[in-house]
Amino acid sequence: MPVILLVLSTLLFWVIYWFIRMGGIEHFQQGAAQRKEDARRQQAREAARLIPLRAIDDPRDAATILMLLIARHQGDPTREQIALIESKLRGVFGFEHELTERMTQARFIAREAVDFEQAASLFADLFKRRLTAAERRDLVAMLEEVAQHAAPCDAQVEAITAFKPMIGLAPAR
Repeated sequence: MPVILLVLSTLLFWVIYWFIRMGGIEHFQQGAAQRKEDARRQQAREAARLIPLRAIDDPRDAATILMLLIARHQGDPTREQIALIESKLRGVFGFEHELTERMTQARFIAREAVDFEQAASLFADLFKRRLTAAERRDLVAMLEEVAQHAAPCDAQVEAITAFKPMIGLAPAR
C-alpha cells in the first residue's frame, strides 16, 4: 500500500509540475482555441462555396442548375439528360445563342452545390418572387421530365415532392 501511495503521489506531483511550470494550461487553452478556429474556417469555406449559388438572380439559370442537379442524383447525368436540358434551354428559356455559356456556368455552379435539396432551398425564394404559379408548375414538370428520362429513383421523386411546397405549390395528393 505505501508503494502504491508513493507512486501515485509522485505521478500527481509531476502532473501538477507539468501543468503549472511546463505550459500544460496553455496546451489545453491552445487546443480549445484551435478547435474554435477550425470550426470558424469550416464555416467560412462553406459560405464561400455557396456564394455562386446565392449570386444567381435569374430564375432560368436557377432552373437550369436544378435540372442538372436532379439529373446528377443517380451519378453523372447521361448524354440524353444533358441533351434534354439543352433542348429545354433552347425551347423554353430562349437561350439559343448563349446556350454554351449558360450550360457552362450552370455546370460550374451545380458542382458547388452539395445536392438538389440544398440548391432548391436556396432558390425557392427566387422562384416564389419571380415566377407565377403556372411557371412554377412548368418548372416542376421540367424537373420531373429530366428525372424520368433515365428511370427516376425514389430519391429524385422525394426531392421533387419536397421542392413543391418550398416554391408555394401544394403537394401532390
